[in-house]
Amino acid sequence: MSVVRSVVRSVPAKQRAGGARGVTRALSSERLGLFSEVVIVSLAVGLLAAPAVTALPALAAGSQHLRRYISGESHAYRTLLRDFWSALRGGWLWALGSAAAFAAAAITLTNPLISVVPGGEPLRWVSAGIAAVGAIVLLRASAQWTPTARWGGLVREAAADATRDLRGSMLLLLALALSAMIVWMFAPLVVLVPGLLLFATRAVLSRADTTR
Repeated sequence: MSVVRSVVRSVPAKQRAGGARGVTRALSSERLGLFSEVVIVSLAVGLLAAPAVTALPALAAGSQHLRRYISGESHAYRTLLRDFWSALRGGWLWALGSAAAFAAAAITLTNPLISVVPGGEPLRWVSAGIAAVGAIVLLRASAQWTPTARWGGLVREAAADATRDLRGSMLLLLALALSAMIVWMFAPLVVLVPGLLLFATRAVLSRADTTR
């Protein structure tokens, strides 16, 4: 502690004041506000997606909330809940199907008995690839959801966008891989994964819009 105090005292007063002001500006910056919003949305989406079958509507509602926040529109959390209910009511079949598909992929990837089945290891890789592609398409579809949209059309459009914008799809694949690594390193950070994926998806869609 004495070493730290001596280093601080050796810094000129003006420089220390400027550093303090810099920290204050950083703490009050829009970036910190956006990070806080991403964390809060991540927690909200995680709670709404807890039953698993509600994951897709929760992602759609969370993505719309982030879009409104970034655009400077009204972003009350009661609107997020209304969006969630609307997305669930209009796409419960897609929500159920996607949850079942990802559950099957998770079983294939984690079940140790698969390795003793002939062709089991290639099946793991195929399942991982299908799950990654499905996650990219569904992330794009949930980010483009609106209360008047139909999920079937959204998924088809998202699949077409995923093939047209391969660079954006690779970025989303990287976001998925980093999220998996974060959870593997420290499991409790799973609560941040929904927000990080939603933010990455919004960034990819914004990038696609600006490059058109």
